[in-house]
Amino acid sequence: MKVIVDCHGADLGVPAAVEGALLALSGSPTLEVVLCGRREEIKACLDGKNYDSARLSIADAGEPVTNDDTPTVAVRRKKDSSMVRALTMLGEGGGDAVVSAGNTGALLVGVNILVKCVKGVKRATMASVVTSLKGTPTLIADMGANVDCKPEMLFAFAVMGSEYMRRALDVDSPKVALLSNGREKEKGNALNHAAYELLEKGTFDFIGNVEPTDLMTGEADVIVTDGFAGNMTIKAYEGMGKAMMSVIKEGIMSGGVKSKLGYLLLKDVLRQVKKKLSADEVGGAVFLGARGVVVKTHGASTAESYRKSVLNAEELAKRNIPKAMEEGMAKYEYSND
Repeated sequence: MKVIVDCHGADLGVPAAVEGALLALSGSPTLEVVLCGRREEIKACLDGKNYDSARLSIADAGEPVTNDDTPTVAVRRKKDSSMVRALTMLGEGGGDAVVSAGNTGALLVGVNILVKCVKGVKRATMASVVTSLKGTPTLIADMGANVDCKPEMLFAFAVMGSEYMRRALDVDSPKVALLSNGREKEKGNALNHAAYELLEKGTFDFIGNVEPTDLMTGEADVIVTDGFAGNMTIKAYEGMGKAMMSVIKEGIMSGGVKSKLGYLLLKDVLRQVKKKLSADEVGGAVFLGARGVVVKTHGASTAESYRKSVLNAEELAKRNIPKAMEEGMAKYEYSND
């Protein structure tokens, strides 16, 4: 499998992208990597590194897309940028997957225009997995790509989310829920009410509404929502995790000898908690519905984040996730217009 890595767009720049790609390359004998970006910057990061040059290549690109760029304008005008170049290569069959930490809006526009969507899907959804308290995966869609949604879009998210859980994570009968401000059917806004009616008609296992407090319970395998609520929810989850670890650290440092001894006894447990809450462990968010595998890793990505995302992209390509999305949508008359 050939994974194209957009080397620009992350806070830590090209070095993190290159190092992460090399780590992924060393961990998978079946992986090929294309590093897309300014050639000289990439070559400087590769100098002195030990890697299999037969499985790594560079696609030279010009001015990168930034977070200040308007998404549609960036895709249409910055045709030589690393993001647009990577997505164009994927759309033309020059690779099996793309990993990018760049502008989310531009990435969505690029996916829809350059990679295009499978039959029955008008706009791809950005979905990500969190680990529940049970240790099981929960998929959330949409995570922020589609802020304004129609009921049919949420239905499509549920269909694609269910197929993803089956094909990518081997969950036989995924339970689907709708994110709302209460469990009762009448809770939520007009979008939720209309989406609820559609979701009840699906052949998947729809269990009704769940609240943001249910994100980590593992009650639902797939949680569908519009991109605005989804993005707010996941950012609150991540922020709470960071705050919790900060409070624990502060308590240990100011709590005297007993607290420090307690920390020594619980050190391994706390490391596991931190690992579960770390964005480095997620392997990026996936654009479901695209004709190729596109993984969005976060802007603060470290080399470890890139490594996880590249390996995740390779695995999703092996499992032919785009085909699974198309097969899932073919069962229904709805499309996410």
